Amino acid sequence: MSFMGDVKSKFFETTVAAGVAVIAAAAQPTSTFTLTTGAGSAAGMGTNIGRKITATTSGSSDGDKTVALVGVGVDGEALSETITLLGSAATTTGTTNYFASVTTATVSAQPAANVSLGILTDTGGQVFAGPTRIRQANVYSGGAIGNVDFRSGSTAGTSLLTVRTNATAGNSTTVNIPQDGVYFTVGGAFVTFDETDCNAVTVYYDG
Repeated sequence: MSFMGDVKSKFFETTVAAGVAVIAAAAQPTSTFTLTTGAGSAAGMGTNIGRKITATTSGSSDGDKTVALVGVGVDGEALSETITLLGSAATTTGTTNYFASVTTATVSAQPAANVSLGILTDTGGQVFAGPTRIRQANVYSGGAIGNVDFRSGSTAGTSLLTVRTNATAGNSTTVNIPQDGVYFTVGGAFVTFDETDCNAVTVYYDG
């Protein structure tokens, strides 16, 4: 007999485009950055999603300095990670983790030139924290062809379901999964995508 669960839905949406100063404007703080506020800021960059954080330097004398980020991850838990500034006028590759919000960003020493904090196009979110089955997914194109991955255990986990987006912005692709759906074990289910390929996802799962 097929498994019958309580099906719930969750919506993920990016509400701000990637940029080098989304989290903090270019400055030379002596300690902590002044973070942006309001919609699409350090306080939150979308609906149920997190982004990878970057640091952009405008000089060439800050390669030995770091920025300690403290915030909240896509699982709702406290999250911290440190970015090492580059020794040239360039942007870092971004954090390993996805931040749903950033509460503080502290420099190890005052930078010699302006530094700003931004976000990449990489987007991630948590569907459900425990074992679950994904029954259906609706993904909405960001204007390019790409993949939306539903991953097991973490945003870096194995993709158990990949949905392809199309090249027309806003167009939706719907995948209905037969029988018992796709099962995600202990650690739960997560979704990752690039904002250029996808700007929103609705997923139906057992919860």
